[in-house]
Amino acid sequence: MKKLLFLLFLLLIQDRLVAQQAEPITLGTKEIIHSSILHENRKIWVYVPGNTALVESPGKRYPVLYLFDGEAHFYSTVGIIQQLSQANGNGVLPEMIVVAIENTNRFRDLVPRYPAAEKLENANPFLKFLSTELMPYVEEQYPTAPYKLVVGHSLGGLTVIDLLANYPSLFNAYIAIDPSLWFNNEKYLNQYLTKLNKQLLDNKKLFIGIANPMPPGTALTAIKEDQTSETIITRSILRFDQFLRTGSGRLKYAYKYYDHDRHNTVPLITEYDGLRFIFDYYSFDATEKEFADSSTHIVTRLQTHYQKVSSELGYKTSPPETLINYLGYDALRKKHYSKAAAFFKMNTEDYPSSSNVFDSYGDFFAARKDTANAIMNYEKALANRMNAITLHKMNVLKKKPPYQLSIDELKKYTGVYMLENYNLPVVLELQNGKLLAKVSGDSDSELLPVAKDLFTVKNKQGYSISFSFQNNKPAYFISVQPNGTFRGNYKQD
Repeated sequence: MKKLLFLLFLLLIQDRLVAQQAEPITLGTKEIIHSSILHENRKIWVYVPGNTALVESPGKRYPVLYLFDGEAHFYSTVGIIQQLSQANGNGVLPEMIVVAIENTNRFRDLVPRYPAAEKLENANPFLKFLSTELMPYVEEQYPTAPYKLVVGHSLGGLTVIDLLANYPSLFNAYIAIDPSLWFNNEKYLNQYLTKLNKQLLDNKKLFIGIANPMPPGTALTAIKEDQTSETIITRSILRFDQFLRTGSGRLKYAYKYYDHDRHNTVPLITEYDGLRFIFDYYSFDATEKEFADSSTHIVTRLQTHYQKVSSELGYKTSPPETLINYLGYDALRKKHYSKAAAFFKMNTEDYPSSSNVFDSYGDFFAARKDTANAIMNYEKALANRMNAITLHKMNVLKKKPPYQLSIDELKKYTGVYMLENYNLPVVLELQNGKLLAKVSGDSDSELLPVAKDLFTVKNKQGYSISFSFQNNKPAYFISVQPNGTFRGNYKQD
């Protein structure tokens, strides 16, 4: 079995930037918000997927992961999420916003109120800050989706369990890393054992990571039988585990014991395994044969998969627009027309405000000589956003005079351009009054002008080439096409 879907996605995300000396790497931002509840300023670290994405997704909204002890765990958490949701075309996890909360007074914030207040407005002030100040701020400032997770280590893990037991409406999923359930002679633990049976925990998920407090490789059974203070933290977690496995069946729960990790090394591996458990339904598996098949089978499978993903997340989510667009053009190129039509149609249904999806659907109908439907979809694309390429294609179908440039005007685009990251020359030259693009190993392509400094490619769908000038001389072109976006820099003589 091959996870081919997101390997194909790699074709869409070619590197677009030339390395520059001393170029900063930006993962997120640090912000300060004032809490009237805690009577202090609080610093948060925020990562948004757009900071590291190679493909822009305007209008997309993301689940939010709230992270305690933020200054300690921000980098590792962001790294895991970025690796499994973006890097190498992965789609194991959804892209997520991470909001990491720096500590000021850790014991004040992360030791729950005892006994717990029934209502959040009477809860531990930190939880009140979290629910009534921080979360509304994040939802106002960032493109958030309704799905929320919370992650905490040690006392932070205790607070994670406290949120699940006493205020389960705040979050959808929980990761507790070696939680301090032993704290205060297990008074909090005893409270949770009583409270959890009364809560509605349908569709909630909890993952607990347990560190080994004894010599590496010690079996969990040995820790259960140990009665020394060294193992009290682990034994309290195992008591909680026994309760969850027998007394709270509605909660989707798992734990993992890490026999070669200590309390301070277990967070990273727990975050990884916890996220994989929570989103075990998210990844889409398909074989190369399924993608190569000329039928609409793979389209139906994708639609069914994302219906399940939407059901799990609690809001509609769709496959990436650029990926489906690429698959549609690929099917069209192979003359798998039913398959191409299904991909393009799916994109118009999932992204009705996108100009690009209707432009692409129009290309499909134009290739099939269905002029009426091609024009109708180009008009829908133009209604969403004016685009000279789309307008040109529609005018051609309506037999209106094309945009033209004289030979002298075409001359200014000629020359040698080097594709960034590939060191591959693209030669633009005039032949018989036509502007041709020549690339080694490929057939020549004719560039057709559609507007000032904007071209398309003759007999190819989904291409646009825009030129930029400096001091009346070419500087570079940007070529947007189904398999990615490429930049060619003008080679000076």
